[in-house]
Amino acid sequence: MTGLAALFGEARSLRRRLVVNILLAVGFCFALASVILTYEFYEHLAENRDDALAREAAEIAGQITPGAPDLGLDADALRFEGSEGLYRYTVFDAQLRPLVGGEMAAGLEGRLTGAAGAAGPVFFGLEGGRAAAALAVERAGERYVVLTSTAQGPTGDESHLAELMHEVTEEVQWVILGIAAILFAAILATRRSLAPLRRVSGEAAAIGPGATERRLSTTQLPTEIVPLVHAVNEAFDRLDQGYRAQRDFSSNVAHEVRTPLAVLRSAIDRLEDGPLRQELRRDVLRLEQMFEQLVDLARAEALGVTAFGEVDLHKVALSVAQEMGVAAMREGKQLAVTGATSARVRGHAGLLAIALGNLLRNAISYTDGEGEIEIEIGDSPAGWRVMDRGPGIPDAQKAQLFQRFRRGATGGRDGAGIGLAIVKSVADAHGARVTVTDRPGGGSTFSFTFDNA
Repeated sequence: MTGLAALFGEARSLRRRLVVNILLAVGFCFALASVILTYEFYEHLAENRDDALAREAAEIAGQITPGAPDLGLDADALRFEGSEGLYRYTVFDAQLRPLVGGEMAAGLEGRLTGAAGAAGPVFFGLEGGRAAAALAVERAGERYVVLTSTAQGPTGDESHLAELMHEVTEEVQWVILGIAAILFAAILATRRSLAPLRRVSGEAAAIGPGATERRLSTTQLPTEIVPLVHAVNEAFDRLDQGYRAQRDFSSNVAHEVRTPLAVLRSAIDRLEDGPLRQELRRDVLRLEQMFEQLVDLARAEALGVTAFGEVDLHKVALSVAQEMGVAAMREGKQLAVTGATSARVRGHAGLLAIALGNLLRNAISYTDGEGEIEIEIGDSPAGWRVMDRGPGIPDAQKAQLFQRFRRGATGGRDGAGIGLAIVKSVADAHGARVTVTDRPGGGSTFSFTFDNA
């Protein structure tokens, strides 16, 4: 699992979807907050400018001295005559004639008319994007209107944006810390939210043939998931009933079939020795072998990981070789166990022994004349290799050799085509692979390999 998957979950997983959706929601909130903050910034910028204009106008009004030359103001100062600095000042009489200063913007008279009767400062815009504030005051019975205007228009939105970015830059460490905190909270929230689902997944994995009574609990599950868990538990109940019925049926069939076979074998043994008796005994042995193989096949297909334990493949190979050694010697063959002296895997020892026994029985049956059948044990990867000196298997038949009731070119040999199907079922239950290849010098090599051991 990559670092990204460890943090945010696998692609298309619920965990990643939750994290992404939370981040999208946070991103939308962040964008909305940015728009609101920008709007508030420009609004406060305008308010601060108007407050400054009103203060300047009040300051000039406080300096007016009626009857004094130029009303006691320095009419030659740049703030009255020039455009340098931040503000320009103009004082008008009651008839709105300029007394000091020279602000004569277009449409100014109409704006001042409204301001002359106002009780406080009046704000408006001038040509060139400049702003102004007009304040009507009365001094010594005379009415005056003081106009304060910005000397220049705005330098452009770039300057305001630069000022805004300057403010943001000063707080950038807090912004980064906030983003990191949000991301951490999103990941933590999704992990905590999905913890009950991980627990339920573990409970589901523990349900198998050896623990059919277990069910998923709804403790701490989100209410939206509880109906699904109830439905799954009901499905497990139905499967358990079917599994028990099948197991009982198999047990009854095994009991009912073994009894008549035993009676039949006993009756055949009472016959006079001769070709008929030998032929009947071979037929009964074939029936018994086929029946046992069918039972083994059903057991292999019903195997669950809950029945697994540690198994040493070397010990299993020695046990099976000793058990089948006498039968091999009767056929003029010898069994040899070679390779690693220890190869441990997780599995079911009984069924692994059945699988290896079927491979050996197949090798004994197909090896012509006297010869040695080798069981080689591997430890990297763990597994067996059963090597015989039979006639070999054509490539066209290898792909379907492990299917039920499929047999290779037997050359008259008995067999029901179930043995290798059992081997395949046991391999599938253990997550292993079973393959067949040509053996150098003649014969076949059957490999039973645990890739994940």
